[in-house]
Amino acid sequence: MDKVFTHFDGDEESRRAELIRIIEHSVEQLSLSELEALYYDLISKDYIKL
Repeated sequence: MDKVFTHFDGDEESRRAELIRIIEHSVEQLSLSELEALYYDLISKDYIKL
């Protein structure tokens, strides 16, 4: 896997956008079982509200 080099010298919105991009890229690489595990973990920590 290629390393992702980031820096957070910009404003808060730029940092937020970069973090979202990294997370989206990582999530796209997960298998179905990994996605399900992540989903249930996020629900149990109340990060996802149904």
